Amino acid sequence: MSTGPGAAPLRLDQLPMADDRTAAYGFLRDAGPVLRTAFGSYLITSGAAAEFALRSPALFSSRRAFDLVGSPLPLVPIAFDPPEHTRYRRILQPFFSPRGVAGWLPEVRALARELIGQVAPRGHCDLVADLAVPLPAQVFLTLFGLPVEDRDRLNTWKEALLRNKPPGPGETRFERAVRLGAELYEYLVEHVAQRRQDGSTTGLLGQLLAAQPGPDRLTDEEIYGLSFLFVLAGLETVTSALSTAFAVLASQPGLRARIVADPAVIPAAVEELLRVDGPLLYVPRVTTRDVEVAGQRIPAGTLVQVAVAVADRDPAGHPDPDVIDFGRQERNLAFGGGPHRCLGSHLARMEMRVALEEWHRRIPDYELAPGPPPRVSWPAGVVGIGHLPLVFPGG
Repeated sequence: MSTGPGAAPLRLDQLPMADDRTAAYGFLRDAGPVLRTAFGSYLITSGAAAEFALRSPALFSSRRAFDLVGSPLPLVPIAFDPPEHTRYRRILQPFFSPRGVAGWLPEVRALARELIGQVAPRGHCDLVADLAVPLPAQVFLTLFGLPVEDRDRLNTWKEALLRNKPPGPGETRFERAVRLGAELYEYLVEHVAQRRQDGSTTGLLGQLLAAQPGPDRLTDEEIYGLSFLFVLAGLETVTSALSTAFAVLASQPGLRARIVADPAVIPAAVEELLRVDGPLLYVPRVTTRDVEVAGQRIPAGTLVQVAVAVADRDPAGHPDPDVIDFGRQERNLAFGGGPHRCLGSHLARMEMRVALEEWHRRIPDYELAPGPPPRVSWPAGVVGIGHLPLVFPGG
């Protein structure tokens, strides 16, 4: 894959993401801070340029950036820029602030212990199916106020919309996204109508529906857009992050040993594992006018993919960027940055910390099961491993 003079434009779907993110990110990093892709978009790869784009919503807008996700309505709050975005963040922030998230810690810990306790005696498990899917899914569905029994149904929509699998005969990827998005939207409309009828105020959704008229009350359309986003993000981000984190730990005994010997390092370990192999390759934006980034002119109205995963391996901000070091003190962009930084990042980090704490307390010695190495599904909207078989002493 070349980016030199006369070379074909970059194709992200041809990167070796499935087997070797270090090689993929290294290729992009070495190719330059701003790259043109085969689909007419631009990829921003350097840390400085990524920070600039993420912190400049007036130049790099979120409007229209998420049109391909399949939602019939704009996704709240990520498909809006300030000042609308600021209003949504103000309404939702109390639920996802560090103080708001702290109230969920006992429930998350109890669920993690229950799930790990079920697999510990077996001596083997699929980390994704047995922990990385059910833990964040149950937490999210309970917190948001969607039926836990609908988890598999919602996961099916989420997988189809985010995994970018080839569409069926006679259907383009966009047409499939629209069809599946309409199915999920219909489910949400029916669920909201039922919640209004029964008057339930449980979960974030119930509280939003019960809000009194005023500036902090969301319209039904805004609630549908918020719900659509939360189903995709709430059922995917932590699952993907846990899958890649445990894949790293299962293959590097020294890192596991450090966590077991000193659990206090786990918060730093979470940050480093997110930096090295986080759940997003890029976040999309659309330029509002012509803009120059790192000497490259990007025309107005152009899709820009801010490659946060590559920026997090920029040696200018991360010395020896491909080396995993739990002693680092550097910030990462795994959950984005600027005003659109992921609203659920505090909850995601808490879930990851608890999962690592409880797993290594109960199962300190584990490794990848014999067989093919774990692979990321690619191309996809997220970076995550579908199956991660582990083996460990049972009992």
